Amino acid sequence: MKHFISLLSFLIICITVHAQKEVLAFTINNAENGNSEGYSFSNEENGDLALVLMQNREAHGNLFDSDFNKKGSLESEVIRRKYKDIIGYSVKGNSYRVVAATNNKRKYAVQTFDFDSKSSSIEELKFDFGKEKFLETFQFNNDLYLITATKENKFVLRKLDAANTFSVVKSFPIEVDQKDQKLLNSGFFTVGLFGSASSNVTKIENRVPNAIEQTANANKLYQKDDVLYLTLENDDELKTSLHIIDLNSLTLTTKVYDYPKGKKDDLETFNSFILDDRIIQLGSSRDEMVIQIKDFDGSVFKEYYIDRDEPIAIKNSPIIQEGRTALPFVNRREMEETSKFLRKVTSGKIGVTGYLDNGEYYFTIGGYKNVQSGGGMMMMPGGAGTYTNVSAGNISIPTYNPVWYSYTSYNSTKSTFFNTRFDLDYNYVEKEEEANIFERIKEFKKEVKYDTAEDVFFHQDKLYFGYFDKKEKNYYLYKM
Repeated sequence: MKHFISLLSFLIICITVHAQKEVLAFTINNAENGNSEGYSFSNEENGDLALVLMQNREAHGNLFDSDFNKKGSLESEVIRRKYKDIIGYSVKGNSYRVVAATNNKRKYAVQTFDFDSKSSSIEELKFDFGKEKFLETFQFNNDLYLITATKENKFVLRKLDAANTFSVVKSFPIEVDQKDQKLLNSGFFTVGLFGSASSNVTKIENRVPNAIEQTANANKLYQKDDVLYLTLENDDELKTSLHIIDLNSLTLTTKVYDYPKGKKDDLETFNSFILDDRIIQLGSSRDEMVIQIKDFDGSVFKEYYIDRDEPIAIKNSPIIQEGRTALPFVNRREMEETSKFLRKVTSGKIGVTGYLDNGEYYFTIGGYKNVQSGGGMMMMPGGAGTYTNVSAGNISIPTYNPVWYSYTSYNSTKSTFFNTRFDLDYNYVEKEEEANIFERIKEFKKEVKYDTAEDVFFHQDKLYFGYFDKKEKNYYLYKM
């Protein structure tokens, strides 16, 4: 029976892998043979899609309508390499402005791809935020917005205007109790070796799986249509602060949630995750773990408890440790003891992540710990959701696309975790594990050769996987 279930699961995965739909294939004859970066820019108003292949010396842009009919193409130079972070874009008609920044977010370059005139231009500029600190960027109604924070406890919202300047749209003072007023003065920024402060906010796309390394960060930004959710963990006050910005009314609401409490003793480490209209808070110690699903009004909708002396009743997978283990050349191990799980995750940073999949919530619960090796840290989550694609050379980093960051982080996780499922009321659903969307892409990629410029993104609320075949010089796009 066990062999039958394994065979059935394998056949389901195989059927799923071959069910991908190719929606686009086109040739770029004069593309270089080396590695490339692929970028996707959606027009939210009419469903157009711009696909840009950036190489060492040239950029190749192609524009398609909502039915993937070609509307135009162009070639241009690429942005200078010191602008490593592509932080976002704006769209007006058939003109796409792509914004890249240096690591410290003080210098910017705006590259305009005009598919009507088949031309491109690059403008370099310096933007002085004064005493404000860069947090993150996001897209809304085809515009690029940027959020900064001040020590006076204000969020400042800016929009890229026609003059390629980030002009102020509105400032939001945080009106909370005095004891919480320090939330912006600490926590949102990491101070570097030379005293410069960089953003410590991770952008989360919760429609796809996320690695624990992402969600274990203390500060996270989510966007759901016209609403932003910005969370900050305050371990000193044992609270999660949630800042909700309505982008239509330009209003800010701040909510504060107490951390879960242990049954045996004080919990040691905490985190949270936003999913749909609820906040999931997680607290752990070496003896116990508490998972609370709360409505935004603070009431506990559902709670689960894990005791070190009892098997985990809500797991649908073994407890998995990915990455370097105590055994040489062993990068994955499984364990059953709850006590080992709690000891490992509590010694580092904990996280919880979930997304909706076929009418159920797929959750991963665990933690990770930075491991020092000969080459430095194995992984450094946080920042602005930065991921360096070493296979594509040192061209640029797509921080604007959290789906791509989730995909790459998920496939290189170094965490300890277990997977589980809940129904829409967060009741535990016991079932065999199924391949998630990133695992299906990974299986699909086994049939692909000579690929570069991989991209995973949402377009018109559908998930796509694209890549460039550097031997055939063809770009392929699949709906997953």
